[in-house]
Amino acid sequence: MKNVAIFVTYIKSYILTIKEIARLADVSPGTVDRILHNRGGVAESTQKRVIEIIEQVGGFKPNVIARNLALNKIYHVAVLMPLFNAASPFWEYPKKGVLKAIEEVSSYGMKVSISYFDEFNVDSYSKELDKILKNKNLDGIIIAPHFVKETQERSDILNKLNIPYLFLNVPLKGFNNISFVGQDSFGSGRVAAQLFHIAQNIEKPRVLIIEVLEDFNNYYGLDQRVQGFMNFFSENPSHVKVEKVRIPNKNIPQFHESLGKSLEVYKDIGGMFFPSNIIDKAAQYLEVNNIKLDLMVGYDVTNENKKFLNKDIITFLIGQEPFQQGYKSVRLMFEHLVHGEDLNTVYMSPIHIITKENLEYHMH
Repeated sequence: MKNVAIFVTYIKSYILTIKEIARLADVSPGTVDRILHNRGGVAESTQKRVIEIIEQVGGFKPNVIARNLALNKIYHVAVLMPLFNAASPFWEYPKKGVLKAIEEVSSYGMKVSISYFDEFNVDSYSKELDKILKNKNLDGIIIAPHFVKETQERSDILNKLNIPYLFLNVPLKGFNNISFVGQDSFGSGRVAAQLFHIAQNIEKPRVLIIEVLEDFNNYYGLDQRVQGFMNFFSENPSHVKVEKVRIPNKNIPQFHESLGKSLEVYKDIGGMFFPSNIIDKAAQYLEVNNIKLDLMVGYDVTNENKKFLNKDIITFLIGQEPFQQGYKSVRLMFEHLVHGEDLNTVYMSPIHIITKENLEYHMH
C-alpha cells in the first residue's frame, strides 16, 4: 500500500483504467473487473483492498466506477457548430475550446466528432443536424442551435434518440436538453441598452438597432439580444429614441449602401447597436466616410473588432468567453457520460464590457 500512496498524487486528476487499478492493488485486471461487476469469486481481503484504492483515488463510488470503466466502452459524442471563417470570426474561439477539450478526453473513454454548418444558411444547418440525428451509435450530442424553427421541427427526433443533448451558445427554450453553456442573450441586450441609457448624447438621441439577416427572428440568440435591449428601455424612460433597421443581406456593398441610406434618413443618429457580428463591417463604412458616432456597441473580441475599438470607431464590445463555452460544453458532456455526473441546467458565461482601455487585459 506504500506504493499506492506514492502514486495517488500523480494520478488523482485522471480517470483510472482497470489495468491501473489492478497494478495499484497488485492483482489481475480480471480480478478488478469481477469486483466492479459484483461477479463474486474474489477473496474478501482482495475485494476490500481494491475498493479502498478506488475510493482513495478520486473518491468515486464502486458502482459508478463499474459503469464507467467497463472494458472497451467508448462514448461517442457529436458536436454541431458554425464553421469558423471570415464571415463568422467569433467561432474561431469556441472551436479552439472544443478541440482543447477533445484533446483532454479522447484517451479517457469519449470520442468526439465535429460537424460544421454555415451560420447564415439554414439549409446547411438542417442538413448537418439530420446527418447527426440519423447516427444510431451516438451517446450524446452538443448543438449550437442557431435556427429556432429547424431545431423545433426536430425536437421529437432528438427526444426519441433517448440520449443526452446539450445546447451551446444559443439558449433555446422548451427543449429537453440536459444543459446550456453560453451567455444570457436577453441579459446582454439589457446591458448594451444601459450603456446607451447612461452615455447617449441628448442632442443626438436616436439609436439604430441594425438587424442583418432576412429571417432575423429565426436566429434566437440574436433576437433575444434585441428583445433585451428593447425591454430595458420599456422599463427605463429615457431621452434615447430606439429605431430598428432591418438589412436583409450580408453582402458588404449592399450592406454599406443600406447603412448609408439609414444615416441619411435619420439626422439625429448618435449611436448604433449591433446584436450580430456585423459591427466591424459598419465600422469600415464609418471610417471610409469619416463619420463619427457617439456610441457603437456590438459583440465579440475578434481581430477586426479589436482594430476598430483601438481606433475609437467602436466604443464598447460585449464579450462572452467563447473559448470557455466550447471547452466547457465538451467537458460537461464528458462528466455526465463517463462520470455519471448530474449537470446544472445552465452554465452562464459572463457579460463582459470591453473598451479600448481594458482590451489588453481581456482573454477569450
